[in-house]
Amino acid sequence: MRTLHPMSDVIIRELSQDEDFGHWFHELIELEGRETGHVGAAEDRYLVLSNEIGDWIGGLRFTLRGGIAQVVEIAVTPPERHHGHAHRLLEAFEASARDNAAHLAEFWTDDKDSEALLAAMGWSAVLRRDRYMADHSWVLMEKRF
Repeated sequence: MRTLHPMSDVIIRELSQDEDFGHWFHELIELEGRETGHVGAAEDRYLVLSNEIGDWIGGLRFTLRGGIAQVVEIAVTPPERHHGHAHRLLEAFEASARDNAAHLAEFWTDDKDSEALLAAMGWSAVLRRDRYMADHSWVLMEKRF
């Protein structure tokens, strides 16, 4: 008769941003990618917008993975809006994406003004999802490099 060894108890829990786990998990995904030839982990990156005295007034978070650069979030503080800062952040994002050998940039938005701005910067709408997040309609914009 075969004896089965009982499994140890495992626990699944949610973590908010935990830098130690994030680094460990990133390395695990990278290792698996090297072993299997699949795309590795997404790298979170940030572009920081600051004023002349160094105070943060906005920024952009994006990921890089397998030649795809994807804007995750972009924000500018309310007093600094409507001065072209988001436009400058997007230009810096595109430059960073190119510098990191991305061949495609993506950005989901539910803001019609953002969609028009991105179109003026050479981006194209490739997918629309009605009632997607927060019951809003969203559009996936892309730009090929």
